[in-house]
Amino acid sequence: MTGQTDENRKSSNTRELMTVIISKYIDQCTQCHRCMDVCPVTKGSFSINELNQASKDGQAVPPKIKEFAFNCMQCGKCIPVCPVNIRRDYMVRYIKSKMRDQKPWSYKRYLFIKEPNLIGIKGITQKLYITLKKITTRDLACFMETKPVKKAEVLFYAGCYIYSKKTVRQTLRLLDHLDCSYSVLGGVTSCCGAPHMLQGEFDQADHCLKRLHEKIKAVDPKIVITACAECYEAVAQIKTTYHEEFEVLSVVQYLQRNSSKFPDIKIRGKILLHDSCRFSKDSPQGSAARDTISSFGELVEAPSAQGSSCCYQWNHGCDQSNTARRIAYLAEVKNAAPTLACNCLTCYEELKKLRTDVEVIDVLQLFTESLDNAQGKER
Repeated sequence: MTGQTDENRKSSNTRELMTVIISKYIDQCTQCHRCMDVCPVTKGSFSINELNQASKDGQAVPPKIKEFAFNCMQCGKCIPVCPVNIRRDYMVRYIKSKMRDQKPWSYKRYLFIKEPNLIGIKGITQKLYITLKKITTRDLACFMETKPVKKAEVLFYAGCYIYSKKTVRQTLRLLDHLDCSYSVLGGVTSCCGAPHMLQGEFDQADHCLKRLHEKIKAVDPKIVITACAECYEAVAQIKTTYHEEFEVLSVVQYLQRNSSKFPDIKIRGKILLHDSCRFSKDSPQGSAARDTISSFGELVEAPSAQGSSCCYQWNHGCDQSNTARRIAYLAEVKNAAPTLACNCLTCYEELKKLRTDVEVIDVLQLFTESLDNAQGKER
């Protein structure tokens, strides 16, 4: 499974698919406990057998495992250590789906207006939110919650992060610089469903994915680009599930493909790349980010033992240790480099909230700074 569902899935109903897969996982588990040993959340308060039992369909979830499940941030550190290739993160996701009526308020709040075709109080709140954003961000209003009808070679799928003004404006400027044919799709009514999937809201996730596919088809792009790792996984799943031919790239991958159109100059010193849960060091997205940093600055690698890092977004603050973990992580970064570059928009949005001595930037910023630098020299 990647993002929404398994790469080889035959059904578009995630709930049915997950029920079958989780049952198979439980039978395969050797109870070696490696997944729990690397988990940054669990404190050994329950056995792996108890966790497996709680994952079963129709089985009650004990309070200590309920707490663990809602603290889980889906970082995926449990995946590579499993000797029988079980996705423990999916099993926890399934537990969350069993407790979707017991979700903490922070979980409910995050999804409150993220979905197409909302009605009632959610629909009213969504409309008010969209109206306010369009009024306060007029230069981006034309891209918010619209149904793109313009055929284009490239579709910039901003998703819910259309409201991340700095990153979206940077991306639009860079696409204009490349002078490519592109269209933009974004807004809470075009949510990819990944936030729902990570909470175990499988039906809503499938609904979002289906509607997003319809909107992408309207553009009929050759390439779909996005800056969010969760959105990337969802769009990649659309490509697999619906047998689409478009290519899916991160924004940085697309820009790197056209790197010859940007100034070849060093504009920064030491920069450490934040290897996110989903855009890992060895992924094509991670490689593109490394190439970008090496082009415009000095790439500093994190300690090899660290592996991928986590911004601790996807437990929605349920675990009170989140802030302490982020601060400790940035303290390690400071020892290596003054700047931390994020390749995933979710990570950037979360880590930039902390007030530390480390400068947190989006990798895209390096491309825009290179243009600014070249234009300044011309003047």
